[in-house]
Amino acid sequence: MALDTSCGLFITMNPGYLGRTELPESLKMLFRPVTVMVPDLELICENMLMAEGFVSAKVLAKKFVTLYMLLKDLLSKQEHYDWGLRAIKSVL
Repeated sequence: MALDTSCGLFITMNPGYLGRTELPESLKMLFRPVTVMVPDLELICENMLMAEGFVSAKVLAKKFVTLYMLLKDLLSKQEHYDWGLRAIKSVL
């Protein structure tokens, strides 16, 4: 099989979510793992608020992320709670 060096194939796996399964070992061997960093939630929130026209976006973003992290730590660890970036974006 001829390979095109200008083309890449990437697989994103989030095995922590409900209903997702691990990639089989036979397929894992074909791909090189890449580690990604945890996103800066405060910066993302600040930018989203700025884009909507909030003047004090920096202060609001800090308060929102602080409240969000408190809720994440204090509420029960039930599976129906989603504390990911997608949930933050839907709340904002």
